[in-house]
Amino acid sequence: MKSKIRSSQSLKSFLAAMIIIMLSSLACVVGSEGSNDSESLALEQTRIALQQTQIALENLSQQDQPTEEVLVSPQPEEEQPSPPDVMYEGISFSYDYNIAVSVFPSTVPGQNMGEEYMAGDTYPTYFEFTFGNYAVADHFHTPRIIVYPVDEYRAISFYASDMIDNLQWTLAYQHPGGESTIMPFLPMWPAAQMFAAKVSYFDFQNGSGVSYLTMYGQAIYPVDNQNLFYTFQGLTQDGCYYISAVLPVTNMGLPYDGSSQVGDWMAFENNWETYLNDTVQWLNGQDQASFFPSLSMLDQMMASFTINR
Repeated sequence: MKSKIRSSQSLKSFLAAMIIIMLSSLACVVGSEGSNDSESLALEQTRIALQQTQIALENLSQQDQPTEEVLVSPQPEEEQPSPPDVMYEGISFSYDYNIAVSVFPSTVPGQNMGEEYMAGDTYPTYFEFTFGNYAVADHFHTPRIIVYPVDEYRAISFYASDMIDNLQWTLAYQHPGGESTIMPFLPMWPAAQMFAAKVSYFDFQNGSGVSYLTMYGQAIYPVDNQNLFYTFQGLTQDGCYYISAVLPVTNMGLPYDGSSQVGDWMAFENNWETYLNDTVQWLNGQDQASFFPSLSMLDQMMASFTINR
């Protein structure tokens, strides 16, 4: 860099000397008496040479000016998506550790017991995900997520086939649920669905489904923290797989054991419709975070599911 500057300065000195010489020549030409055409031509050539030398000096001056350094900020690297927490047999999902500490995937062999047995005793080979140290420790239901193959289930159970059709219809029309609505649900249990509260429709990674709170029973029973659970029922976009989640939840506003709240069962039965309507309205009015685990966390876990088989 320094040698370049010295070279530029030397060139400037040379050009400046040339200007002085040409100016002296020009003065001699102008000062001579009886100039002729050849002198006029020499005068013009000297003038042009002076202009060119001046331009060269100006260009050198501009080149010597320090150039402004342009700082280019490094572009942030594109954030890569985190890998899913669970991957098994082409099924993957992620979950918050406030829901559970671990997940145990397995393949459950199917069985076809025929029409002489309970409908729930017949099912195809399916994939099951159970939880270690789930947030709710003492509950009637075991927390688990099941993925059924649709065609295999339809082939051995017309009850399941009707339920799959029911889910397709429900997802298309998005029924709001309530205290007198039976929402689609698998697996099939020897009990009745009592209500559907906090109904929410949303997509998972390659399908769609519906989540809601419910309770099952063989007789009327108060809504409590031993029996209330969150479920998600969904279908992949290609209609090949049915996903079902049964995940216990609690709420501080509910009793742990509902039977302890009933002094007169006959009076409770007579007031059942009013009680259930009031309870469903109360559940619907509760914030997502007032449940444990948070309903938002459970929805996010189900929305992360990808089933590629």
